[in-house]
Formats: sequence, C-alpha cells, structure tokens
Amino acid sequence: MKVLFTLDVPERLKNLQAEKFPDDTFYFESIDHFTNLGEVDVIITYGSNITEEKIKKATNLKLIMVFSAGVDSLPTKIIQEQKIKVANVRGIHAIPMGEYALSFMLSHVKKAAFFYKMQKEEKWASEEPITELAGKTLVVAGTGAIGAKVAEFAQAFDMEVIGINTTGHPVKPFSKTYAMTDLEKVAPLADFFVSVLPQTEETSGIYQLSFFEKMKTNAVFINIGRGSAVELETLERASKEEQIAHFYLDVLPEEPLPAESYLWQASNVTITPHVSGHSDKYLDRSFEIWFENINHLKENTKLRNEIDLNKGY
Repeated sequence: MKVLFTLDVPERLKNLQAEKFPDDTFYFESIDHFTNLGEVDVIITYGSNITEEKIKKATNLKLIMVFSAGVDSLPTKIIQEQKIKVANVRGIHAIPMGEYALSFMLSHVKKAAFFYKMQKEEKWASEEPITELAGKTLVVAGTGAIGAKVAEFAQAFDMEVIGINTTGHPVKPFSKTYAMTDLEKVAPLADFFVSVLPQTEETSGIYQLSFFEKMKTNAVFINIGRGSAVELETLERASKEEQIAHFYLDVLPEEPLPAESYLWQASNVTITPHVSGHSDKYLDRSFEIWFENINHLKENTKLRNEIDLNKGY
C-alpha cells in the first residue's frame, strides 16, 4: 500500500509506523509537489489541501484519512463519484476541548480576568463576589464524544447537564436530552451553553438572535464547534445589546475575525483563534486511529470513524 502524508510528522511516529507496517510505502511531501498521485492508495491530510483537481489525478485512491474532525472543506461530489472512502479522527478532541470549555467556565465564575486586571492596577478587590459551578445548569448542543466529555467534566463539578441532539435520544452522561427543534425551548434553562455542533446545512446559522434573547441575562455561551452555527451580525448585535453575560468564542463565521469587527473590543466577548482542540497528544491520538484503519482497509472491514458524506459527519 502506498500512503501520502501531506502534513508534518515527527520522526518517532514515522519510525513507529515503518516498524508496524514494513511492507507499505510512506511518502511525506506537499500534495502540490508530489508527482505520483496516481499511484497512492491513501492520502493523509488535514483536509483543506484536497481539491477536485487532486482527486482526479489520484486514480487509485481508496481512502482520504482526515486528521481533523471537520470534513466540510473536501470536494464531496467527486469523492463520492470515485467511491473513495473518507474517515476522520473524531474523538481525539474530546479531552482538550472538554478541558477548554471547563477552563473558561471556571474562569468565569472565579472571575480570573477581573482579578488579573485588578493585579495590574494594584488594587486589592477582596469584596468582589465569587460564585460556583456547583448547582449550575450546563446545556451542550452536540452529544457526541466531545459534548459527552464536556458533560462528564461538568458533572465532576456537581453541575446539572442537559444535552441537545438531532432527535432528543438519551445519551450518557446527560441527565436529560432534547431535540434540535427544542433549541429555543431549552435556551432559558442554561447558565452555561456549550455548542459543539458540526457544520451542516441544518446547523448553519442555527443560533438566531431570538435564541440569545431567550437565554438568561447572566448566562454564558461557549462555541467550540463550528463558527457557521451563528452569523457574525447576530453575535455582534447580541453582544452590543448585552443579551447574555459573556461569549467565549473559539470559532467564528469568518476566520481570522475581520479587524473591523466589533467583537474584538467587546467587554463581554473572549476570542481564541480556533485552538480548543489543540494538544501535545494530537498526532499520537490521530495515529492510533490511522493504524487501526490501515488494517481495516487491508482487510476490507468497516473503518473507524468512516464519514457519511451525505450527512457531513
């Protein structure tokens, strides 16, 4: 089997791979400079460098293994026409993204940003009121591996956790689950709302201004899923009108966020540059899934994390 890696791989993982699969050939090169696309069986990618033109040249391609969760940048139509399988590394982001969400929830109730500001101003603000996560209600939209891990971490802090998924079917560890059609019905219940929704036609712009208007004024909205779930204009207006207490946004409708956006300077908005899934263990976890899938591919058995391109996940 011939495999093209279009991303940087540390030597220790290259060596481990060569040891496990000595009969296979592995290339490590930019897809734009690789001249033998017609020979490769598998392309390993983060997704954005796969174009229709490249797929047409890869006449022997059997699998695109995406080392990220999102596959929305892939040229879906030609991949389906050529019957190429697609798999991703869904699940590896659960711990870092769960930690990210909890870190900002804790930071919010313990007012870390406020006290950092007071330190710089040399003020001893000991009378500032502090609250707890315990007893608060967390609503998580998206009850897959990431959402479930956020809920699991939240339960350790004695929070009530409610999930939202497509049908409202029960999922552990959520105490209750609701369907996506009940989104605005559930909004008033949340002290903290975490969105981990994938990018699909159904989720694009799903959080309307009316959603934020229905939330508690002291509630917090955290988006670690896809920025397309809420339009920039909606975010800016909800922030200006102070519909809720704070927005923690790791993903945005346009990335990088335009320099002229109101959100940069808004006091009730915290922005991070799409880093909630980053981890020093990212590639190690990705390779675990890849090693499993190279065996599945050879044995013609079901791939782990195989994507239904009609659904987008």
